[in-house]
Amino acid sequence: MSGWKLRAGSRRIRVAMAAGAVAAATIAGALVAAPPVAAAPAATPGPTASPTATAPAAPRPAGSALAVVLAPGTVLTLPAKDGLRDTTTVRILSGRGGRVDLDAVRGKRTVHLGSRLALRSARTGFSRSVRVDVAKLAAGTWRLRAQRSADHSVRARSAALPVGTGAPVHVGVRPAARTLYPYADGVLDAALVTVTAKDETNAVVPVTGSVRIDAGKQHVTRTMRGTAPVQLPVTALPLGAATVTVKVTGASGGKAVRRTALTLAPTGVGALRIARSSTTVLPVRDGRLDTVALTTTGAASGGSPAKVSGTLTVSRGRTIAAVFPVRSGTQHVFTWNGRVGGTVQGTTTVDGAVVPGTYTVTLALKGPQGPVRTKTAALTVTKEHLPYAVRDLFAVGAGNQQGLAVRNGMFYVGYDTGNDTSRIDLYDGGTLMSSLGPLPISHVAELAYSTTTDRLYAATGGAKTPTKIFVLDPTDPQWGMDAPTDPTAVIKGVYDFSGTLGNNAMVAVDDANKRLLVFSGATGAYSVSSVTLTPSAETDENGVPLVPAGTITATAPVSISGVPQGMDLVGQQLWIYTSTKKVNRVEKYDLTNSALYTAQASTSADLYWGGEGEGMATVAASDTNDGLPAWIFVGAHSAVKGGPNMLGRLVPVTDAD
Repeated sequence: MSGWKLRAGSRRIRVAMAAGAVAAATIAGALVAAPPVAAAPAATPGPTASPTATAPAAPRPAGSALAVVLAPGTVLTLPAKDGLRDTTTVRILSGRGGRVDLDAVRGKRTVHLGSRLALRSARTGFSRSVRVDVAKLAAGTWRLRAQRSADHSVRARSAALPVGTGAPVHVGVRPAARTLYPYADGVLDAALVTVTAKDETNAVVPVTGSVRIDAGKQHVTRTMRGTAPVQLPVTALPLGAATVTVKVTGASGGKAVRRTALTLAPTGVGALRIARSSTTVLPVRDGRLDTVALTTTGAASGGSPAKVSGTLTVSRGRTIAAVFPVRSGTQHVFTWNGRVGGTVQGTTTVDGAVVPGTYTVTLALKGPQGPVRTKTAALTVTKEHLPYAVRDLFAVGAGNQQGLAVRNGMFYVGYDTGNDTSRIDLYDGGTLMSSLGPLPISHVAELAYSTTTDRLYAATGGAKTPTKIFVLDPTDPQWGMDAPTDPTAVIKGVYDFSGTLGNNAMVAVDDANKRLLVFSGATGAYSVSSVTLTPSAETDENGVPLVPAGTITATAPVSISGVPQGMDLVGQQLWIYTSTKKVNRVEKYDLTNSALYTAQASTSADLYWGGEGEGMATVAASDTNDGLPAWIFVGAHSAVKGGPNMLGRLVPVTDAD
C-alpha cells in the first residue's frame, strides 16, 4: 500500500445491513474509514429474535491491526439446519492485506472456523467475510477471534455471540380475556390463547404442542398451529374457576409446561338502571306531579345480546302498590299514579288509595344464567295538591289564541291575527260553528258576556295597545254566515279609554251591579276600573242619560304576579288569570258590596297545565241547562310547540281526586 495513507477522521461510509448483518467492534489504535460491509443472506422464514437497528460503520484498524465485526444482537440458535438463525456473517477488517485464521472461543474451548483466509483489497482497506455455521458450535456465549496466520500475536475478538439451545425456556401464555362466559351467544364464549416461546438467549423459537382448558371434571383441548392464537370453545364447560395448560416442545426437543387461570362466569345481568321523572308523587289529580314516569334499562353481562327480563315493583314495607312486567332490557317507561293498587300499565284496575309515605321502586332482572340482580330507588308519596285542576280539555283552532267568553253554552274564542286585527271563533264544545273576522280589535286580549245587555265585550290588549272596549252583538246574522260579508257590522259601540286608562286592557262583566270591570296599566302599575254597563235612568231636559254607558266611575290599583291573561267575576270575587315562566296562576280579589276590591289577592293558586294561559270565562247554571253549579273555563296555548290551543274546565280539587 505504498503511497496510500488513511487518517483518523477521514470520510466514513455507513454500512447497510439486513437482519443478521455484522456490527463494529472497537480496536485500540488509530481509527480509519471502513469499507462497506456485505449484507448477510436473507433469513429463513420463521420466528426470529427482535430486529435490531442497523449498526454504524465500523472504524477500520490501521496497519496490520485487525477488527472482527458482528451485527449488534446477533444470535445463533440450535439445532442446525432447521432454518432458524443457523448462520451469520462475520467481517474481518484491516488496513493491510495478508492471511488470517478465524476461531470461535468459549472459555478454554476453541473451534476452528477457517485458516489462512486471504484479506481482499477494498476501496478503503482490506476485509474478509466469513459465514459462521451454528452446527460447529455448542450452546453458550462465544467470541470470534481473528489472528494473522503469520503472526498470531496480531489478533482481535468480536463482541459476544450467543448460541441458544432452541429450547422453550421462557413460555408466555396470554388469553385474550381472562373472564369468559360459556353461554353460547358468540360473545366471549371461546378462549383465544396466544403462546410465545423463547430460549435462554431470549430469542423467539418455534414450538409445537397443545392448549387445554380444565374446568371441574371437563376439559377442551386444541393443537397449536404455528404462532397463530389457539381458539378453544368453553360452551361445554361448567361455570367457575378454570385452568389453561400449555405443553410445548421446541425444535431441539426441549419441553415446557405452563399454566394460567381463567374464570368462567354466568351470563346474567351486567347492568340495570332506574330513572325517575321525579322523586316525589302528588297523586291527588291537580295536574302537578300526579304521576311519575319510571324508566328501566338493563343488559346481559359481558356485552352479551342475551335477553334479560323481570319486574318493576313499587312497595312500602310489605304493601305492594304496583307491579309492572319488564319483558326485556331495552328502555321501557312505566307510569305510576302514586296509589296503592292503582292503574298498572297494561292492566287497568280501580284506582286505590293515596297512602302517603316513602316507597321503594325495585327493578329485578334475570339473564339466562346467574342470579337475579336488583336495583332500587326511593319515591315519596304525599297528599299535597293544588286548589284547582283543569279538566274536560278540548282543542280549539290554531293561531294566537287570546280572549274567552261563554254565552248560552257556546264558547267565543278570540285570536290575534296581526296588524291590529282579530277574529272570533264560535265553538259548541269542541265543534267549530262559525268564524268572524277580520275585526278592528287589536289583540282581543279578553272577552266577556253580559246577561243584562245580551252583548259581548271585547278588550284590546298588549303592552303598547291603548285601552278600548268594543261592544259586539252576538245575535247579528254575520255570526252565522259561512263567509261573512261585513264582520264589522257586529260592532255596536266602542268605549275609548286610551286617554285615561293607558294600555293592556282586559274586561269582565258584573251584571249584579250593572258594570264592566276593566283591567289596564303596566307592570307594577296595574289598575281595575268600574265602568257603567247601562246608561243611568236619570236624564237631562233633552232625555240624555246623565251617566252614559261606558262611563268610568272608580279606579283602584291592583297587584298581580305574572303576565295578565284573562279575567272574570266569580260570585263577588274578581279572578285574574296570569302566566309565569313555569305555571299559570289564578289570583282572587275580594269585592266589598258594590265597591271595588282589595288591592292584594286574598288567595292564589298555581295551575299546572298546558302552555301560556289565555282567557277566562264563567259558565252559569242557566247557561248549561243541567242544574249544575257554575263552571269556570280557562284557555291556554299548547305546552308542545306546534300543538293545538286548548280550553278546559277549572274545578276544585279534594283528597278524593
